[in-house]
Amino acid sequence: MRANPVVDIAGRKVGDGCPCYVIAEVGINHEGDPVLAKEMIAAAWEAGADAVKIQSFVTRDFLHPSHPGYQYDIDAELTRDQERQLWDFARARGINLFSTPEEHGSLEFIRGQNPNLVKIAAMDFNYQELVSAAAGLMKPIILSSGMSGLEETLSAVRWVLEAGNPDPVVLHCVSLYPAPCETLNLRAIAQLKQALGCPVGFSDHTLGIHLPLAAVALGANVVEKHFTLDKNMPGPDHKCSMDPSDLREMIRQIRELEQALGHGRKEPDPAEAGPRTFKRRGIYSARAMKAGERLARADVTFMAPSRPGCTLEDWPVMRGGLLKRDVAAAEALLLSDVVPA
Repeated sequence: MRANPVVDIAGRKVGDGCPCYVIAEVGINHEGDPVLAKEMIAAAWEAGADAVKIQSFVTRDFLHPSHPGYQYDIDAELTRDQERQLWDFARARGINLFSTPEEHGSLEFIRGQNPNLVKIAAMDFNYQELVSAAAGLMKPIILSSGMSGLEETLSAVRWVLEAGNPDPVVLHCVSLYPAPCETLNLRAIAQLKQALGCPVGFSDHTLGIHLPLAAVALGANVVEKHFTLDKNMPGPDHKCSMDPSDLREMIRQIRELEQALGHGRKEPDPAEAGPRTFKRRGIYSARAMKAGERLARADVTFMAPSRPGCTLEDWPVMRGGLLKRDVAAAEALLLSDVVPA
């Protein structure tokens, strides 16, 4: 089985030639508050995200107590009932909510919510059991490749395909929070696209919204960025998150950038027809001439504007030809005024 180069997520095509798919990653920025989580989900959707992502986990089932983030995750953990409220909230409002399972129990919980897609975090990119099980949902599956090389990325995609799922989407990612710009290596997006044959995007952990735009210019089919209502809240992700205003502006700029990228063929835009005529040079007589005179280079001057039949491209045909009529000095000469040599 080969990966699909264009993936369908609930009727939205993702891949080359399609608009960039924008994911607002709420993650655990809700700090364990389900009311705040609902506010974030609604705000991200209202700001124009194509999908909103959370994280589903039971801390003790995927982090050892010695892990430096253990207590933070304990504090940010939602009960199953609290998280179910988020899914019900999103469904009632038509919000495209999905999640990252951190362990098998959470994956089974997510299965019961029937999302349009699922994601594997960078920490589990090499965890074949979880990758294969998540692929088994038979939903488009997003794989974050942070901390991974090309061979590991190829392996993760292979596990998805071996599970019978043809719809992997790989995100280039640097797992630093925030990620310095010199660590991003955005040109790797092109290598991933060539090697994988599936949509490739960028999971952004930088400050600001300008570098996701660079990723889109380099071919990213998906952009994911953390989302918050207040960047000054405590926690590792808020500082490198976007707020609703940032999200709206990033989406606006991405859509404008996509328009500017165009079709890739070097040709004048139809809107340039007018400027092409009045900015390009035409052929004008350098002196008064009589019908029957033969045109030489010294007899003409090239000045703007041009006009149909009076362009620099017409001069090789007109050169050495005979004038059909008298012309005044500085008069435009047309192809129709000359009998070719």
